[in-house]
Amino acid sequence: MHALHEVELLRVQLPLVTPFRTARNTTATKDALLVRVQTSAGVGWGECTAMVTPEYDGETLDGEQAALRDLLLPRAFAGASVRDVPGHRAAHAALECALLDAQLRADGISLAAWLGAERESVPAGVAVGLSESIAAGRELVGAYVDAGYRRVKCKIEPGNDVAALRAVRADFARVQLAADANGSYSVDDALRLFGAIDDLALQCVEQPCAADAIAAHTALVDEVNTPICLDESITSVAAAEDAIARRACDAIAIKVGRLGIADAQRVHDACLRAGVGALAGGMLETGIGRAALLAVAALPGFTMTGDCSASERFFGVDGDITEPFVLENGTLRVPTGPGLGVEPIAERLERATVSRDLITARD
Repeated sequence: MHALHEVELLRVQLPLVTPFRTARNTTATKDALLVRVQTSAGVGWGECTAMVTPEYDGETLDGEQAALRDLLLPRAFAGASVRDVPGHRAAHAALECALLDAQLRADGISLAAWLGAERESVPAGVAVGLSESIAAGRELVGAYVDAGYRRVKCKIEPGNDVAALRAVRADFARVQLAADANGSYSVDDALRLFGAIDDLALQCVEQPCAADAIAAHTALVDEVNTPICLDESITSVAAAEDAIARRACDAIAIKVGRLGIADAQRVHDACLRAGVGALAGGMLETGIGRAALLAVAALPGFTMTGDCSASERFFGVDGDITEPFVLENGTLRVPTGPGLGVEPIAERLERATVSRDLITARD
């Protein structure tokens, strides 16, 4: 194991092209925590994808930064395992990514190759936030379809769902269309929703009910025709295996920013064994997190188009901190360079950074 010498935690802010609204919150600026490690092997990068406020999954950037500084890093500097530290999923994932990036850069191996992925590119999908009107939503979807995205996922919430989805499907009969409720429906409301949209041939409805409502999702799977995908419910490998065993889903959204790279691969493997669909779930990542997500999404069990979007979708042409990921014939290229295959551009990183916390083995 390579010795860890120092870690820099960088808080960055990147304005989004347009605010992104879901049933849980609205994001106008992407706040992220980047983790730069210096080990005896070299430098590595990771991204903590927690949000500023806890509405989404209970974790916050401040909390995950404190967990890194006060819990995980003292153990890592001592050469001890950090896996026994409970919770703080996003902090664990960011540190794991950074350490693995440093190791793979030193070894000259790309993350995708290390994982055993063989795809050179990944089909691109885009998430569309809740819109002010049905007309505005249709216009936005049309722009993404024209750009070449293979799948469009529309955020929904009770009272802002059926009419919007039916309008989009009427205009775009051939595009893969999905919906994402972010756990905002009761099981009765969800049954009414599916009764109204089961004829739309949606790719899936993501997380209709609350994250801990596994029994409710099992009941839905038995009653409806549209595939049900779980996202917020999948907080660990054990949670994924439990959901699969209880037939609570037809597919799983695998989020590297929540699970980490190794556990994301394990959940992928569980889906592959069980014949459950898998798709890559996005977290509005910067280029650092997006590179990790693309490498994992290149694994063979990702049978459904997920949330792998071009950098321009959220940050504009030159707004990301790395070289942008660009849409090419409806796909994104998987990085082939050592480690993540990307790193921050110094000038852009400096412009986006709002605070730095340098921690060394002597602290």
